[in-house]
Amino acid sequence: MATRAQSAERKSGLERAYEAVRRSRVPARVRRRGGDVVLLAAEDWDAIQETLHIASIPGAVARVRDGRDYKELKTINRPALERLLKA
Repeated sequence: MATRAQSAERKSGLERAYEAVRRSRVPARVRRRGGDVVLLAAEDWDAIQETLHIASIPGAVARVRDGRDYKELKTINRPALERLLKA
């Protein structure tokens, strides 16, 4: 069984790992006897879940790759934009 000092040291190390992953957005593998775990920024986890959801929709990936569903964006100069905003 771990001593209090060992537990505190582990907790401190995990907190540093949490912060490093959150700041860098680079996942970290934590090796454990019972099996490894991965620390991942919550925003990255959400993005993975959204990607998996979209990929589960029949034909969605092909439509995104094809890109014909999207209209080309028009550029607008600043004076024209300002006129639109005033209207």
